[in-house]
This record gives sequence, C-alpha cells and structure tokens, in this order.
Amino acid sequence: MIQPAPIGLQPTRLTVPQVAQLPGAPPFVSLPSHVGPQRTASTSTSTSTSTSTRTSNLPPGLLIPNVPVLHVDGTRTPKSDSWRDIVRHWTEGEPRLGLHIPLKDWPHHYYNGRHGRQFNTKHYQRSVVATEFLDEFQGDEDAFLKAYGGAAREGHTKLLKAILGARRRHRGHGQRRSHLANEPQ
Repeated sequence: MIQPAPIGLQPTRLTVPQVAQLPGAPPFVSLPSHVGPQRTASTSTSTSTSTSTRTSNLPPGLLIPNVPVLHVDGTRTPKSDSWRDIVRHWTEGEPRLGLHIPLKDWPHHYYNGRHGRQFNTKHYQRSVVATEFLDEFQGDEDAFLKAYGGAAREGHTKLLKAILGARRRHRGHGQRRSHLANEPQ
C-alpha cells in the first residue's frame, strides 16, 4: 500500500495499479526534494488497459528518493551531507526508501520517454553530483570538499549549481579537479 505524502508536499513518484505490485514488496516512501521543480504523476487506481500498458514494464515502487533523507526516527540527514545520500542512491540504491535499483543502473526508459519524464530532471541532477564526485574526483572526498565544500555545506541544490558552473568554466575531463582544488575558497 502506498503511504500518503505529508499534506502540502507533492513527491515525485510513479504509482502502479495494485495488481502490479509484488507480494511482500516494501511500502513506498517518497520524500520532498529541494532539487528542481516537483512533478507528480496522477495516482489513478484504474485497471484500464491504457493504465496497465503504461506501467506494466516498470517495477513497483519506481522512484527517486528525495533529499535530505527523512530517517525512521523522524530526523533528516543534514543538508551538508545530502550529497553523500545522492552518491549512495547512484551507486547502491536505498531499499528502505524504495530505491531497489541504483540510479546508475536504471535503463534509459525509466527516466526518459513516455514513462520517465517525471524522473528525467531528477535523474540528471543526481547523475551530475554523483559523477562529479566519482569520476572527476575519483571518490576523493577531501579534494571534492576542497573544491565544492562551501556549496556542499549549503545543500545539494547549491552544490549542483556550483558543479554546473564549474563544468562551464572547465570543460575537459580532469580539469575541474586540478583547477578547483587549487582555487581559494
């Protein structure tokens, strides 16, 4: 059964007909995001052919968890650490939040085309942050924080903007690391 979102918040998620859910599947959890515009899918419970056809090739619970992550005890991950959650969602997933397939392993149609428009922006934004850390900085947290620490402390939205700005200034692979790591903060 789908857990309702808190009043006033519209999470990004895809709801599938009840008949498509696997027995014993974990409940869906979706939290508000502060990255980009929020888009919501209609939450139809219809079992019409068009609804079943549109969702039949997507696994139940397909979603991108929002950050900062809300924990079981009611606390949230600090904004300054939300980038770490993004990297974990990219590389490992987070089954307790309903992300059973790491974002890096999502097939193209999950976040593009007819089914994935609601995930496209969010997937792209998460890929920017995660690949900057993993590819450009080879997972070196010290170098990453030296380059982006000010933005990272303010949260994933500021970090995303800083990374996109750095990509415009230093386009070559490996250039951002060498330039940014040596710039004064």
